[in-house]
Amino acid sequence: MEQFDLNQIRTFVKLVQAGSFTKAAEVLKQPKSRVSRRLSALEKDLGVQLIYRTTRQFQLTEMGRVYYERARGLIEGLETLSGEVSESTSEISGVIKVTASDDMGVKQLPLILDEFTRQYPRVRFDLYLTQAYVDLVKESVDVGIRIGNLKDSSLKARKIGTVRSVLIASPGFLERYRVSEDLEKLSTAPYLAMTQNPKLEVVRATDSKRLVLKINPVLSANNPAMLLKMAVLGKGYAFIPEFLCKEELRDGRLVHIHKNLRSDEVPVSLVSPDTKETSQKVKRFMDFAFKRLKEEYFG
Repeated sequence: MEQFDLNQIRTFVKLVQAGSFTKAAEVLKQPKSRVSRRLSALEKDLGVQLIYRTTRQFQLTEMGRVYYERARGLIEGLETLSGEVSESTSEISGVIKVTASDDMGVKQLPLILDEFTRQYPRVRFDLYLTQAYVDLVKESVDVGIRIGNLKDSSLKARKIGTVRSVLIASPGFLERYRVSEDLEKLSTAPYLAMTQNPKLEVVRATDSKRLVLKINPVLSANNPAMLLKMAVLGKGYAFIPEFLCKEELRDGRLVHIHKNLRSDEVPVSLVSPDTKETSQKVKRFMDFAFKRLKEEYFG
């Protein structure tokens, strides 16, 4: 063959994927007769039969199967490239659906979304903030921020960094209870606990030994941001993710106590469904959010 007719090759690929001439014609938005003619022309140009035809169905020949496997990658690659070029020359717009834990979302996303929409004012966001696990494919979510080891191997993931929990308390609380001077005093001092984790299990940095500390819970919540607010008010000490309390530690509203005790470090990842084609708006937001999160919180 001196020339390739991409229309013929694309028709063949879509025909195999559709499973029938009628469905292929619908996908290609062409008459069924044209689909048949293009297939015949391709077989004539190649000098081989690609498909055994019957009145109701067709079956790939051995050479047809080989040709399809190679041609499919070519056509899908060209379609993806054409879509990217088309999107890159037009203004980015549309809805991006994002999920994150509610504490991380409220703390980290507002400035990122504000800056991104300043660059791309026609983009809108649909946020789903929850402590519960969200199935990205089932809920049609474009981007997720996940804390912890990823259980779903079908997701595309980019590790942003790691996070650990630390013991914190307000200066006023420390004056009253002196828990920073004596580890034993933690067992009787008011403790602000996570509802789903009533125990206080820590890792000692000096020797990596795990300890379960005795505690006196006076309040529990399913959101660490709530515990942070209560700790600032002096209602108890808490064990919360370090990224949540960076500002409070920096300005002195909270104090990091027993610095040799912490949680295991867990990964923080930016994830998206593993689809063959990702829209340009989602790609740009993924790149933008990854860079900002890494710089501001996990650098």
